[in-house]
Amino acid sequence: MGQPPLDQRRRDVLKALIQLHIASGEPIGSESLSRLLERRLSSATLRHIMADLEGMGYLDHPHTSAGRVPTDDGYRVYVDSLLEPETLRRRDAEAIESELARDAAPRALLDAASRLLSRLSGNVGFVLAPHLDGATFRHIDLVRLPHPRVLVVMVARTGLVTSKVIEVEEELGPDELLACANYLNHHFAGLTLAGIRAQLLELMRREQALYDALLKRVLAVGRQAFAPAEEGGDVILGGASNVLRIPEFGDLQRMRTLLSTLEEKGRLVRILNACLSGNGVRIVIGHEMPDPDLSELALVAARYPVDGDSVWGLGVVGCPRMAYGRVIALVDHMARAVSRTLRSLEA
Repeated sequence: MGQPPLDQRRRDVLKALIQLHIASGEPIGSESLSRLLERRLSSATLRHIMADLEGMGYLDHPHTSAGRVPTDDGYRVYVDSLLEPETLRRRDAEAIESELARDAAPRALLDAASRLLSRLSGNVGFVLAPHLDGATFRHIDLVRLPHPRVLVVMVARTGLVTSKVIEVEEELGPDELLACANYLNHHFAGLTLAGIRAQLLELMRREQALYDALLKRVLAVGRQAFAPAEEGGDVILGGASNVLRIPEFGDLQRMRTLLSTLEEKGRLVRILNACLSGNGVRIVIGHEMPDPDLSELALVAARYPVDGDSVWGLGVVGCPRMAYGRVIALVDHMARAVSRTLRSLEA
């Protein structure tokens, strides 16, 4: 069973306490709350309400301090029903537009976005680059390496580039690889990678593939070149060192665990994919994180379509004591700006 709805007084007290705690980082006592609430409630009444909120699981009473701090559940109530929407500050919006305009290449654009998110939020910024499986394929190049390896370089319609090395049984020269690439580019440009795999399966069923040398090579290369990736995209981090300045992560062991998780790109991609669902901004707080090593963090993220069925995300990771109103406005504005810029590159 969930908690009963909070009456207006408890809502006002919880909201004021969280705002004070976000600003100061300290446990909040009744006197500080009384001043913020313009003495509308006595200190004795406030202590009683704070005790009630603690009993409901929204506040905690750390150590021997007389003050309280919000719990993950307290922050959840705050962001879901108490937080007032904010508009991104004009200078931050101008910084985003100015810096994104400098980077025409998609990868440079995403790098710039992660750095901006970090700098403007004071936390860790991230961009989860689109998984090519849902992206529209534009072009492929095949580069001969020492047999049996071939370098595959693929470009999506947005201009995002991925590369990987595959192995083929037949030794293929530059002209044969060029013929394979030309076939793939001519027949498959404009399809998603998932669509290309379906087309390759259809080619395999045709008798022509048994007798046509070019088709045999195309199938040998294409099945590996367009195979599903193991991970759901690539993550770009900005400002990971910002966690070193957050008092909540002063413990050395906690710091090592956090930084180790942030460095494991494959693991981080899975975590972020699990946190992102639907369109718009999503907030994940503390124990809601899908990985226990990140249970002392909060995430504000947005997931938007880029190209065809391809989706990507960006956002901010920090401690739950975060200026949510400002960060939500920042992440939402950044997601729209990056999406708009990437779409302009498709033209």
